Amino acid sequence: MSEEDKRVEQAASAIEDLLYMGAIRIQNDRALLSPQFSLVASNLTESMEKKGETPEEVMKLMYYSLLIFMNEYLRVPKAFTMALGNDMEQHRNSMESGALVTTYVAVLSEIWSQNKKA
Repeated sequence: MSEEDKRVEQAASAIEDLLYMGAIRIQNDRALLSPQFSLVASNLTESMEKKGETPEEVMKLMYYSLLIFMNEYLRVPKAFTMALGNDMEQHRNSMESGALVTTYVAVLSEIWSQNKKA
């Protein structure tokens, strides 16, 4: 399997997971952030100094939005969500879950950016 095939498979798996979590939805052959995830991201954007203008800011916005979404809508306990976030920030490259979350954030960032342009 080529690296490109592996990336496509990871993105497809992330999209499936994000659909299952309710963070995104498909409408008219387009991926959209769900209303709940959009609300979290919008509220977070308002409270952040940097408003998600650069790709790095968008990635950070989507990362924090995903953690908040997991706590508020998926009912993942706050202590666990905070611990996961702390572990991700310190050990992301050595954690299998780090690769998953990074792919989720990349997919969410792409959807955010594409919908912002539309």
